[in-house]
Amino acid sequence: MTELQEPTLTPSASRSLPVVAAPQGPPANNKWLSAQYTLLYFLAGVFIVWILSGFYQVGAGDVGVTERLGQYLTLPNGQPEFSAPGPHYHLPWPIDQVHIVPLGREHLLEVDDFDTSPTAYAQLKKKFMRQGIARRVVDAIFNPYLITGDKNILHAKISVEYEISNPMQYLLAIYQPANQPHGTARDAALRMLASHELISQLAHDTVNQALYNHLAVQNELSNSKSSSSLQSSASAIKMGISVKRVQLEFVQWPRAVNTAFTAVLSDRQRQALEVQDALRRADTAVTEAQGQAQAIKQAANAAAARTVNQATGEAQKFGNVYTQYRRHPRVITLKLIADALGSVMHNARRVFFVQPGQRMLLSLPPPPKKAFAVATHQ
Repeated sequence: MTELQEPTLTPSASRSLPVVAAPQGPPANNKWLSAQYTLLYFLAGVFIVWILSGFYQVGAGDVGVTERLGQYLTLPNGQPEFSAPGPHYHLPWPIDQVHIVPLGREHLLEVDDFDTSPTAYAQLKKKFMRQGIARRVVDAIFNPYLITGDKNILHAKISVEYEISNPMQYLLAIYQPANQPHGTARDAALRMLASHELISQLAHDTVNQALYNHLAVQNELSNSKSSSSLQSSASAIKMGISVKRVQLEFVQWPRAVNTAFTAVLSDRQRQALEVQDALRRADTAVTEAQGQAQAIKQAANAAAARTVNQATGEAQKFGNVYTQYRRHPRVITLKLIADALGSVMHNARRVFFVQPGQRMLLSLPPPPKKAFAVATHQ
């Protein structure tokens, strides 16, 4: 047998053959360490973000109230613990939760439950009308309104300005669901209270008072001392708010009776003008009567003064004559007789002298007035 021999490779042949390198890589335990480091880095980042989420800022005029595991934090004396304006830190969620309560600002809440825009329910009204329901029935169902004390229908809209006075009562009085914006439930509760008080107020007023005396309605709703005010209702359930003002923004009769109300307003304006004209004429008549009464009174006072002065003068004259009479009785007697005769015979045309026991009548012209004066001095 022929013995096989191994071929001998020359250096040139060995260089021409391809060399295939075996694949190299880290061991299996090195891959596991790399995944662990990545997970640790991720968890560390999440933890750092979670820790940093505890920082919060309280704005000027606001306070922060911290809720820890369902309970609000309090001071050692039992009072609530509030965070002043500025940066603060709390334990991250879900351990702590901070509620920012705005204290130093006014909040405005509009209550239009009784004056909702018709566009809000226009499609639903059309749907009912297509089903054959009368329009007046649909209007009565959908149009929000108020009923006055004299059984009239009005639409109204009010606005409420309030401030948060007690943060703890504000947070605890009304439950606020977590899936709703902050303050939504509290605003809804305040809106219901305002609607209730407005209904109660207008139920005691006439339609004229509601339409033309807005100030009285507003004062009654805003007066904190009144039992029918919005502040009294909010205080009764401890909402922690202070009502500053209630403004009656809009009061209007229904559009369906606009023609009738316009006619009533026209008649009322004409009535007011007639009343004003009557009052003006009454004032003129009263002024004239007062002037006439004053003139009559002045004339009577003048006549009384003249009479008093005349009587006073005659009394003084009589007093003087009496004094002279006491001194010279005969002279004064003759003077008085002469004055009397002169007064009697002033207009006499002739003087008749009749002596007792004689039938002869002597008629002479009246002597001059001076003769009596001379006779009194003899």
